[in-house]
Amino acid sequence: MQWVKDVASEYGPIASLAGGIATVLGFLLGVRYSIWSKAWNKVRDFWRTDTRELKAQNSELTDRLVRVRDAFKDDNNLWLREPVGRPDGYDRHMHESIPILLVANLKGGVGKTTITANLASYFERVKGERVLAIDLDHQGSLTSMLLPEAVARTKRPAEAIKSMICGSTGVGDCLAQTAQLRHTQLDSRLVECDDPFGYFETRILLEWLIGDRKEDIRYNLARVLHSPEIQQGFDRIVIDAPPRITTGLMNALCGSTHLVVPFVLDILSAERVGLFLETLRRMRGQLFPHLQLAGVVGTMKGDVSATLRKAEEDALDEAMRGVSKHWGAGNYVLRNVLIPRKQAVADAAGVGVDPAVSKIFEPLGNKLYGLTTPGGLQATGQPPGTSTLTRGGSRYEGTLSGRRARQA
Repeated sequence: MQWVKDVASEYGPIASLAGGIATVLGFLLGVRYSIWSKAWNKVRDFWRTDTRELKAQNSELTDRLVRVRDAFKDDNNLWLREPVGRPDGYDRHMHESIPILLVANLKGGVGKTTITANLASYFERVKGERVLAIDLDHQGSLTSMLLPEAVARTKRPAEAIKSMICGSTGVGDCLAQTAQLRHTQLDSRLVECDDPFGYFETRILLEWLIGDRKEDIRYNLARVLHSPEIQQGFDRIVIDAPPRITTGLMNALCGSTHLVVPFVLDILSAERVGLFLETLRRMRGQLFPHLQLAGVVGTMKGDVSATLRKAEEDALDEAMRGVSKHWGAGNYVLRNVLIPRKQAVADAAGVGVDPAVSKIFEPLGNKLYGLTTPGGLQATGQPPGTSTLTRGGSRYEGTLSGRRARQA
């Protein structure tokens, strides 16, 4: 066994060194393995987390796209979307509101803007009311008619109406962005509109449909119009609507007290009255039950005489049938205040309210004033300053509102 001792004596230090190196390498490799193992686990966990987040985001995006798709189905009315988030005190505010007249029809070219402009002038000039006129058509025709001549044809940002529909600005700031009406003596104001508003209201709608807007956008305008600043600062509001159901029109329907529907005295236009009211009837009970039909107004009568042509009689009869079927029985078609087809009216369109033309609209103004104003039906034998009107299916005793009530 001597040779074993000799080998151990000669190679023992080398073996010890090799063993030490092996031990150190084993330790380092173990540490390195541990580090790489931990790093790999972190990468794996991150990847799994990121994948879960991506899947969640994809699911949410899919849900949003499905909501938009379902909203635009042919058999579905996107404006009847649930839940309905009416503002606090909505019923009471509608009940106590100053008259808010919406001039609307889904058929274009029936005289909506001309009627709205002349009514705004009539209520201030004849009835001494401070009026707030609102242009909701992105073409801005009412804006051009009611702005002072110096600024009517220049591009003006429609920030006030955007703020009202968006619900992002205080009422005071909205009013600060309005303009004075042409020739106003009582500081009647105009909420202007312009082309970009059309894209703006579409964006607001899509944000609501996909859930980015939590408030019910259908009532944003109502919140503004029923605020103390508006209700106490004005006596009446008149709104010019676009010839299509837009975010702006839905807001006007949910915020207005009365509806005026113009139509041309021909069969094609008269048929659209009933169809328009049928569309509103499907939404009225759920969204704007307080909206009352003030009147259906025939326009472009052949002359100023009391005689009606056969085609005009037929158009009035057709409008009456449509109203009775889709809204209810009543003397809603205002046969005695038809708007004649006169060159002066056509010439005034888009360039302002002409005094001579204003006279043409006074019978209509008188009629609508009586139908929509508490205290405006005194000719029926009711006590001065009060009238019994019907809103939202209930009857109430109205009193003079706005500036004239505060002065009384």
